[in-house]
Amino acid sequence: MRTLGALAVCCVVAGLAGGCRSSISGEPPPLVVLIGVDGATPEVIDDLRSQRKLPAFERLVRAGTYGPMRSLAARRLLEEDTRRRYASPILWTTIATGKVPEKHGIRDFVLPIQGTASVWMGSEEDPPRAALTLPEVVGREPFTLRLRIHSYRANGEQTVRLAMNGKELPSISVPVRWAEMSVLIPENTLRPVQNDLTLTFSRQAVPAEQGDSSDRRLLACELSSLSILDAGGQVVYSLDPVDERFSLGRGFHLPQGKLTEVQSVHWRALPVWSLLGSLGHPVGITGYWGTWPAYPVNGFLVSSRMGMRDHRQDGDRLTWPPELAERLEPLAPGQQELEELLARLHYADCDPPLLDDKTAVKKILLQDEFYFRIARELLPSMERGLFTVYFRSVDLASHVALHWRHGAELRPGCAETVREIVDQAYLQIDAWIGELLGILPERATVMVVSDHGEQPISGGGHHAPYGIFLASGRGIRSGEIFHGASVLDVAPTLLHLFAAPIPLDMDGKVLAQIFEGPWLASHPPQYADIDTSFTSDEEAQAEGNEEILEQLKALGYIQ
Repeated sequence: MRTLGALAVCCVVAGLAGGCRSSISGEPPPLVVLIGVDGATPEVIDDLRSQRKLPAFERLVRAGTYGPMRSLAARRLLEEDTRRRYASPILWTTIATGKVPEKHGIRDFVLPIQGTASVWMGSEEDPPRAALTLPEVVGREPFTLRLRIHSYRANGEQTVRLAMNGKELPSISVPVRWAEMSVLIPENTLRPVQNDLTLTFSRQAVPAEQGDSSDRRLLACELSSLSILDAGGQVVYSLDPVDERFSLGRGFHLPQGKLTEVQSVHWRALPVWSLLGSLGHPVGITGYWGTWPAYPVNGFLVSSRMGMRDHRQDGDRLTWPPELAERLEPLAPGQQELEELLARLHYADCDPPLLDDKTAVKKILLQDEFYFRIARELLPSMERGLFTVYFRSVDLASHVALHWRHGAELRPGCAETVREIVDQAYLQIDAWIGELLGILPERATVMVVSDHGEQPISGGGHHAPYGIFLASGRGIRSGEIFHGASVLDVAPTLLHLFAAPIPLDMDGKVLAQIFEGPWLASHPPQYADIDTSFTSDEEAQAEGNEEILEQLKALGYIQ
């Protein structure tokens, strides 16, 4: 099994003698710092820059290339609304992998725990039927349909007839206990684009009429998984009832399953730091979304749960190496620092204070302070390689108060100073960036990105389609305003800064326009046939995610 921390690569670059390069001969090894600022918005940054309130941003803009970065609208996996939205975990994973959500596997704020999902089938039809639409399947025929299924107890063992695209398949005898059943699909049965599968049942029953419960649904069988295998036994399609709830048609009840926050085991593509680590570059990751449980990297990783005190007290795998967590614990801010933050950022300038009933959201402020302290502590140890740190408090401030920044009527009991909540969040991030810049050698390259922007709505702020892209360092154009960046382009551009091969399966591109002509001529992008897909052998964990889910609820991301 490949892990998130390691990968062997093989270059196929035409005319490139000697295989893959991971640095340019005669040049000092690169040091690149990626700073993620969730929700940072070009219009707000430019307004504050015009008032000379963001000296660190201004320094980077003057010395580098800056502009809006297009986000990626995606349909959320568990959201019934079919509109495409800008969801942070999807976008930060896209930034880290250079891949669309369908490839990297993160498709919502919360995801089902593998193996816990199931869906009951039953209908008013006579005989009862259930139907679902499957996508186009590519592979070597003949294919095999595999189902994990059981019959409702009151029905006893029953025969279920199967049909694919109107063609009868062999029937299956479904027992009361869970069973895995396989059926051969005759050649030329599957079609391009989509395929329609129908299950016809012999019997169904209503639990309430059996004295089992008050459930009055018609139940025939329960399905927990469905997959299609090609002639070589390779799984070419897999359906999880919760993941694919919108492909379930008539005869399916609502699926059920345990949900958890995005975890590293959910990723289906290798992040840029794993690719660089496999080439020998040191990496340091701090607080990046969806990186818990921590996993081995060529350096250190401070996971997305490290910033939460409750998880540090009873959690495990908070960092890599594991002993790093104990070393970093003394840096954690406490309750007194939280009160000072609330006052300094004007969250306390309402009666009652704005976040009094949102304890989980308050902890985002402490989390950002902690991650900054960790970055300040660990960054000096990196003489080369990739370092990244993630901050979330601008997004929080925008959700709470962006409408007030744009002149909306204040809530009763709030002082005029709450109109400055958003600005103060940006000023705090700017001060942190300024401190980190003071640690770095002049040869370092700094990149600041956001996953999306924010726009004012009634009651706060909402995600908008353009975040920011800012890069400054050796070989990057100075004082340039740049248009055309996408969240898909960050990972391939980071790889290019290390003269590392860009995998052909990445959906983004190297942002060649940000580089000076002579530098680009001597550092041409190179590409490689690298499979960066990933599947973890581990299962997601439900324990300890209540605080994270509470944060997401408080911000309106989930119900």
